[in-house]
Amino acid sequence: MHHADLSNSQFLHQIETVTINPELFTHEAHIRMAWLYLNGFNQEMALQHISTAIKGIDAKYAGGMKFHHTITVVFANKIAALMQHKAHKSWQEFVAANAGLGISKKFLSNYYSDELLYSDKAKTQFVSPDKKPLPAL
Repeated sequence: MHHADLSNSQFLHQIETVTINPELFTHEAHIRMAWLYLNGFNQEMALQHISTAIKGIDAKYAGGMKFHHTITVVFANKIAALMQHKAHKSWQEFVAANAGLGISKKFLSNYYSDELLYSDKAKTQFVSPDKKPLPAL
């Protein structure tokens, strides 16, 4: 099975109730979730839903050790910015149009020192970059 086998409502229900098989919660599934929330809510509310969902899955399947608030905010903002440039009819169309979408260590290292990015503070709340401002995505 693949997360794409689920309807959008089934997918979000499994995310929100933390019943999704963790093997289905791939990088692409993260993008799908963000795209769906950003289409259904304003950016601030969507970010709350995205963060809550990832924290829930992390708590259940990874002991609460993987969630990183700053990276989540940067990633969600990047997706939101791409969505503003061009409307897509589906999350699949969005993913296809933005192949390779991701926040890499290399991308982040242009803006954040490792010391700041991997600090406890950055994991629990958004911190602004210490090297240079993030681009207007």
